[in-house]
Amino acid sequence: MTGGLPAGDLRILDMLTAPEVAVRLGCSVDKVRALAAAGELERVPFGSLVRVSPESVAAYELRQAGGASAPQGGSSQ
Repeated sequence: MTGGLPAGDLRILDMLTAPEVAVRLGCSVDKVRALAAAGELERVPFGSLVRVSPESVAAYELRQAGGASAPQGGSSQ
């Protein structure tokens, strides 16, 4: 039995606001907006709202921690 919101609408409940991301990353909301504008965080529009996917925040955290591989093409000699 499913009640409440349709499945497609449940996705917005998983999304994070800029202030929520700022708390998680320990930075300002302006920094979160700059990261999203630079493509470091995935911006997901919902009508007039913009949210950030928790997956993109986790991926950003991994990159910052050095958990992601470096971009290809750099010299490592």
